[in-house]
Amino acid sequence: MPDIENKIIPQLKLTKNFIENEHNKYLKPYGISNEQGFLLKYVCDMPGLTQTELSEYLRKDKTTVTRMIDALVKKGKVIRKSSPNDRRIFKIYLTEETKENAKKLSPIFEKQEEELKDIIGVDDYKTTLKVLDKIKKYYERLNK
Repeated sequence: MPDIENKIIPQLKLTKNFIENEHNKYLKPYGISNEQGFLLKYVCDMPGLTQTELSEYLRKDKTTVTRMIDALVKKGKVIRKSSPNDRRIFKIYLTEETKENAKKLSPIFEKQEEELKDIIGVDDYKTTLKVLDKIKKYYERLNK
């Protein structure tokens, strides 16, 4: 057995790849990638986020998020609206079509979470979330 199979970081990356590939299957008919879908989920849950806020939530640099939003605007998935308080700031909203598609996709991803709970059990599911949160916070501190 290769040593890589006994290490957390490679296993996290491999697991992430499997999950992204699975999500891409569901998102492809809607013309979006897994990364774009993740951004859209934040905008769906919190309409009117700014590009800076999205950058913080996604843990991506502002340039990358701006490019993602540009692509989604071009595809007709989101719209930018100037903030009434500061015209330099843009708030991001889903288009009506994207809102409808989100209603179709949301149950699919909720079902996947329930399947994970069934596969590993509720206690291990909660423990996994706690452990992942600890790992994430460690790396957040390193990147400040």
